[in-house]
Amino acid sequence: MARQMVSDRDDVYRLRVVTWKPDWQGELVRFYGPFNSIGAARGQRTVYRKCEWVRSAEIQKAHVEWSDVV
Repeated sequence: MARQMVSDRDDVYRLRVVTWKPDWQGELVRFYGPFNSIGAARGQRTVYRKCEWVRSAEIQKAHVEWSDVV
């Protein structure tokens, strides 16, 4: 069963988390979401910021525009 996340011309949010550990070769970037509200994204950011291996956790915003699939 499908559910409607957002309607046309609405904003959606996602969380971009960059993790790093000394024994890794480089950084690992993961995305969480999409979230309907910025409050939901902020709640997830609070959780991930507490982890010691998280280098950064930023919220990103997108504007939704729906179109027909051919």
